[in-house]
Amino acid sequence: MQRIDTKSSGTGETSMSSNHNHNESPALTAIQQAAAVLIEEYVNANPKSAEAFKDAKASGIAGGTNRASIFYNPFPLTFVNASEATAVTADGQQITDFLGNYTAGLFGFSPDPVKLAVIKAMENGHALGGAPNLTEARVAKQFTKRFPSMDMVRFSNTGTEANSYAIHTARAVTGKNKVMMYDGAYHGAWIHGGKAAGPLDTPYEKITVPYGDADLIARAIAKNAVDLAALIIEPVSISPMVYLKKASPPAYLQKLRETCDAAGCALIFDEVMTSRLAPGGAQALLGITPDLTTFGKYYGGGLPFGGFGGKRKWMERHDPAHPKSINSGGTFNQNAICLAAVEAVFENLWSEEQCTNHNAKAERFKRAINELAIKHDAPCRAYGTGSLLTIIWQKQVVTEEHYADNQTKHELNLVAKMCVFKCAELFWFYMLQRHNILAGSPKLNYLTLPTTLKDSDYDHFLKAMAKFFEAHKTELAMLSAETKAGLEKTPEEVELIAMSTTPYDENGQGSVVH
Repeated sequence: MQRIDTKSSGTGETSMSSNHNHNESPALTAIQQAAAVLIEEYVNANPKSAEAFKDAKASGIAGGTNRASIFYNPFPLTFVNASEATAVTADGQQITDFLGNYTAGLFGFSPDPVKLAVIKAMENGHALGGAPNLTEARVAKQFTKRFPSMDMVRFSNTGTEANSYAIHTARAVTGKNKVMMYDGAYHGAWIHGGKAAGPLDTPYEKITVPYGDADLIARAIAKNAVDLAALIIEPVSISPMVYLKKASPPAYLQKLRETCDAAGCALIFDEVMTSRLAPGGAQALLGITPDLTTFGKYYGGGLPFGGFGGKRKWMERHDPAHPKSINSGGTFNQNAICLAAVEAVFENLWSEEQCTNHNAKAERFKRAINELAIKHDAPCRAYGTGSLLTIIWQKQVVTEEHYADNQTKHELNLVAKMCVFKCAELFWFYMLQRHNILAGSPKLNYLTLPTTLKDSDYDHFLKAMAKFFEAHKTELAMLSAETKAGLEKTPEEVELIAMSTTPYDENGQGSVVH
């Protein structure tokens, strides 16, 4: 999820919170002009989606959307039908989906095994009055089998809930209150780090630290050990400006693992998204074991699902018979429909072999994108691990492809210019309008690849991308010139960095939010 709010309008205009003239960037001006043409086409091609959005607002939905975090202007597409990797809009356009509902749609639209399992659950009486059912134990065994870090698990309805439960579990077990997370972190609807936090955020006493320097983070953990209950992180790269689902260096994470042990706080891996990268999640891929792990999204096959688990030391307090029981609950935490869907996913859609093969295919796709960009001398590159990819539009390399075995510090070289982010919008509208492809979102070309994509779909994407490079060669050349390595930061970059990042004062109190 992109942290910078570009506030793009239907005409491609951009408003910022200051008076700095961002149109001093020739690349930005050219990209906005090119995008304006495609956005106008989008408006003309989607009158029924526009009307659906208008009706939603008129019907009383605040802002016309129940998912404001991913809203985009001038109005979002409305889907009326979907199957496998193809969605049909209200205006009849058939779109190949490379977004995968931000990882929740790993198995495409309405997978048959899930539909059949749900129907069976409904026929057996899906509303079982809150009583235990037979499915939950079978599903729990699947998680404890695949994740060696989990002796015990608990289920919830969303990843947000799972992260909340995990944080509160750490606070209960340790008897401490503070929670540490990355600047710009997203751990659910009401759990953000740094300036990404809003008025609805849970009022944890947070310490936010910058990603990329394990030694600095270790010192922050040690400094706050007396009060620190947990460090919660995704085991991937993160910036306040953009999500990069590239697995962190193992040595980097191992440093954090050892420091949490010494401080007596929990290391929580938020694997709601990254658990798809290997049969045992990113933690198995990297060889680092957290104390608590959260999971969710795609395991429900499109239905709401989340959960968390860990070693007995951390989870046993959820036993109602424990003398210090946390006594956690949730009306729908064991609902028969969603658990039937999860069981169907494990049995039919996500074996260890299926997981491994899908991520290997995605790695080949990433390499193909980057080879194509090099061939066209285009200022872009796909970053990520396995089936979680992000296309970043700049000439300067964001991060290295392979980390050194002992690497505990590295930088993310993101160019903080509006032209970088507006090019993602241009690419999105181009792929949609010219080639019927959903290439992430206009805010961020974040590709969370569904298993239902065919080889022909990947080929189609690459051919369309090559045509984009040719069609917008002029704009991309200007973008290259403004985003190559070695340039001094412009006032615009300094401003955008300040807008999105939270300073960390290692000699003072750090970044603490009450």
